[in-house]
Amino acid sequence: MALVEQGIYTVMSFLCRTVFIYSLGKTYLGFSGLFSDILTLLSLAELGVGTAILYSMYKPTAKGDHKQVAALLNLYKKVYNTIGVIITIVGFALTPFLKYLISDIPDMPEIPVIYILYLLNTTASYFFIYKKSILITDQKSYVASLTYICTTTLQNLLQIVFLLTTHNFIIYLLIQIACTLANNIIISVYVDRHYSYLKQYKDEQLCKKDKQVIYNNVKAMFVSKLSSAVVTSTDNLLISKFVSTIVLGLYSNYTLFTTMFRTILSKIFEALTGSVGNLVALESSDRVYKTFRKIWFVNFWLVSFSCAALFALVNPFITLWVGESYLLEERVVFIVCLNLYMRLIRNTFLTFNDTYGMFKQLKPKCIAEAIINLTVSLLFVGPMKMGIYGVLLGTFVSNITTNFWYEPYLLFKKFGVSLRKYFLLFGEYILLTAISAGTMFWVCNYVITLSGWIGFILKVAVTCICINLFYIVVFARTDEFKYFLKIVKAKIKR
Repeated sequence: MALVEQGIYTVMSFLCRTVFIYSLGKTYLGFSGLFSDILTLLSLAELGVGTAILYSMYKPTAKGDHKQVAALLNLYKKVYNTIGVIITIVGFALTPFLKYLISDIPDMPEIPVIYILYLLNTTASYFFIYKKSILITDQKSYVASLTYICTTTLQNLLQIVFLLTTHNFIIYLLIQIACTLANNIIISVYVDRHYSYLKQYKDEQLCKKDKQVIYNNVKAMFVSKLSSAVVTSTDNLLISKFVSTIVLGLYSNYTLFTTMFRTILSKIFEALTGSVGNLVALESSDRVYKTFRKIWFVNFWLVSFSCAALFALVNPFITLWVGESYLLEERVVFIVCLNLYMRLIRNTFLTFNDTYGMFKQLKPKCIAEAIINLTVSLLFVGPMKMGIYGVLLGTFVSNITTNFWYEPYLLFKKFGVSLRKYFLLFGEYILLTAISAGTMFWVCNYVITLSGWIGFILKVAVTCICINLFYIVVFARTDEFKYFLKIVKAKIKR
């Protein structure tokens, strides 16, 4: 269901983005990326409370302990209502300072209105979304998924119609707010009808001990959450401030594809690693390490193929889709794909480190990553005048100096295996990815000269066949490949 939901969301978002670009242009595209990231940083006020409470709800839900579930949900509601108010107030207070984050755009009186509508769309969820948690813990998340698919599809259809007829960004955002509210209200009504005990225990409170458990979990997660927000959200702010808000709009088209790959690959990976917790708890370190190697190999194949294909095909696609004026230079495309690879190749390490409960050990790394990312990106984009390439290169530097070695260090220490094996494997994987990406970029941009959509389809077919055939030849005799083949055959039989 999750992949179906993501597939529908991706298709509808892409159609809506296409109409958006042709109706409103690069400037409003830049506003969309900038304001979304400002609100992502404001959402740090959430502190990870939602995840901590959700984690605490699984056990009482499974046991049918309605009082405890209601008490947790009451806390969730109280906290999220407070957070919603705080974000709204702070968000409004930031309105006069927007001009300092926007560059290369003439004065537009509607900018504060656009920002406030983005703010309201974000805060609207905080006053309802807590009820969704009970559907997740009661294994009925399909209800929330179905509701989301319906409201998002309706939202995109209405936005497309009104963009084509009015070319008005304000109406576009009002539709988004209305559909966000509709989604949350439908889920709220469903939960009220099917979980009537929540009304019965509406004044139930958690005991001090349970609150302390949640507080400890929040403390463990907050540093990681802060680091992630700084690394992922400050890039857009720096690009808008020091480069150009219009360039940010161009970059947002590339992040549309990287986000799509991240989400789809993460969902596939989650399906592959569902039993890692039991494996770690019950098996020997040697057995866990061998399984880790196989899962990392599968992750490498999927990530390497995706990033190499993106590097080879993204500019030809954007040229056909919206025109050459929306292209970023090749070195920027390279660093976009490299950062995507460095992020996704970590999936296996993140899963195993989480299973081993390495939250405390990872705190220093998270802090260092955030500081290095912001410092180096500012240095590259400011004094060194490296533009958008410098901002993205700063992200790569923060990754290679922290995540690249520290997460494997913790994990291989647990396995009792030399870190040298990790470096050798990583070197092999990155070399193969570079060969695949470089070769297919050359073939798609300089060898296949057939133009138009037919030429692009040919490039897609050649890329998919050649990369996978190359990896089959290289890995055909390995245990990891046989494991991958077994997974593929199992999925096909279903």
